[in-house]
Amino acid sequence: MQGDTNQLIHLKNLLNKLGKSTGLKVNYDKSFMVPINIQDQKFDELANTFCCSKGSLSFTYLGLPLSIARPTVSDFWPLVTKCERRLVSVSSFLSQAGRLELTNIVFTTLPTFAMSTYILPKTIIKQIDKFRKHCLWRGSDVNNKQPPKATWPMVCIPKEEGGMGVLNLSTQNECLMLKHLHKFYNKVSIPWVQLVWDKYHSNGKLPRLTNNFRGSFWWKD
Repeated sequence: MQGDTNQLIHLKNLLNKLGKSTGLKVNYDKSFMVPINIQDQKFDELANTFCCSKGSLSFTYLGLPLSIARPTVSDFWPLVTKCERRLVSVSSFLSQAGRLELTNIVFTTLPTFAMSTYILPKTIIKQIDKFRKHCLWRGSDVNNKQPPKATWPMVCIPKEEGGMGVLNLSTQNECLMLKHLHKFYNKVSIPWVQLVWDKYHSNGKLPRLTNNFRGSFWWKD
C-alpha cells in the first residue's frame, strides 16, 4: 500500500473492528513494516502510526524470499533442503508404483508455491529433479547407485503417450506464471488485477512490451 498516514489509520481501524467481531486480534508487536523508496523520517512516522516495528528488504514470507531484486540461488536453497529431508523419510518398503506416486504427490508439489511466484533458477530445478529421480529409482538410500530404468525426459511424458506422467518442473513453472498473465489480460475479478488496472492502466489499454520496458523482474518473467 502507499506510504500514507491516513491509509494506515483506516487499515488499523478495519483490523481492530475485525478483531472485535471475531475475537482474533492482530499482534502489532510481532508485525513489522517494510519501506520501498520512503525517507527515514516518513518511515518512522508510519511505523509509529501503526505501532509496529521497522523491517527491511529482503526477508522471507511464507517460505518465499521477498526483495525488489531477483532472488538468487542461495535464496531458494531452503526449498532444496526441504526436498532433501523428505527423501530420507521415503519408506524402503514402497513398491516402484508407490515411489512413483510419492514422486508425483510429494516431491513434485513441494516447489509449486514458489513456482507460482517466481521463475526458479535452473540450478534449483536440477537439484529438485535429482531428489525426484532418487526417490523414484532408489528410494531413501542416499548411497544407492542403482541406475535409472528410463531417461528422465521419457519419465516426464504423459502416461497416455507411453511415459510415467511425472510433471516437468520447468514447463510447470512457466505454466503457473502464465496463469498470472491470463488473469491480468482477461481482467479476472480479483483484487490485485483490479488494483493494477485501476492504478497503472486506467485508460483500459494493454501495456506495451518494448525494449525499454521498466517493469519489475516478476513482470518481465
